[in-house]
Amino acid sequence: MTTPPPAESPAVARRRLRLALRRAREEKGFTQHQVAEEMEWSISKVMRIESGEVTVSVNDTRSLLTYLGVTDSDEVSRLVQSARDARKREWWDEARYREHVPPALRRLIQFETEARAIHYFYPMIIPGPLQVEDYARAILRSHFGTSDTAIGEVRLEARQRRRQGFLGRRDDPLVRLLLDESVLYRTLGDFNLLSKQLFDLHSLTAQSRITVRIIPFTADIAFPLLGTFEIYGLSKSDMDSADGIDDAVMYRESDQLDELVEDQAAVSRHLTVFEVMWAGSLNEATSTQMILEAAQNAASKASRAGM
Repeated sequence: MTTPPPAESPAVARRRLRLALRRAREEKGFTQHQVAEEMEWSISKVMRIESGEVTVSVNDTRSLLTYLGVTDSDEVSRLVQSARDARKREWWDEARYREHVPPALRRLIQFETEARAIHYFYPMIIPGPLQVEDYARAILRSHFGTSDTAIGEVRLEARQRRRQGFLGRRDDPLVRLLLDESVLYRTLGDFNLLSKQLFDLHSLTAQSRITVRIIPFTADIAFPLLGTFEIYGLSKSDMDSADGIDDAVMYRESDQLDELVEDQAAVSRHLTVFEVMWAGSLNEATSTQMILEAAQNAASKASRAGM
């Protein structure tokens, strides 16, 4: 009896299935029009399946795999399970998250739960999943104007659930965080808040949950004009290497942009930039000590101010 494959998040399952179906079609030399005619679908349905815009039913998946000549029982079992997983609903599908959390971010959350390697490039703030609650609230208050708005509260809740998911993982993904030195001194108006965030970040490095390097003010490398970005490696091989990601997605966010990028050329370009900046930054030991000293300094200032 074939052992059922482990369940995947809907976004990861949909991505795995659509890439496998497109690859099988191309290996057979079939066009999307031929698939549409054989399956009695519209051409737009085939295109949307291969782009990941729609899910495929289990029965349709079986029929399509047969037509495309995918007969290996283990592979069929994996892809049929992916079809099932792609149709699941999780907490991010609840109405309040669908209303206030952008689609790209909701998809990212799903990839985040299964990524084997995560690369954060953040020149301005600590990234979302690593933010303690007060720090996250201050960031969202700055962005949305007030923390008690519906969108701010939902975003805060989603951010905390992302953090809980990250801290609850037991498979130890490779996590590398690249920060500008300025992040260590950006108080968001509250030294106590900054100290709590930096002590927490230091704790994560001490537990080997993440690896951090600081880009110092004296660095002889120029900041790329790319904004913040996060790269999530999905292949198991990425657990063992930080030198490259073959199967990855990238998330970019700003006031005017929220997108999940799957184009491997674009992801590779950003990863190359990350590696250049990583090599030109302070080493892990020095960076970790800087985080601790900045946390202690912020705590001291908060104490003197009576915070």
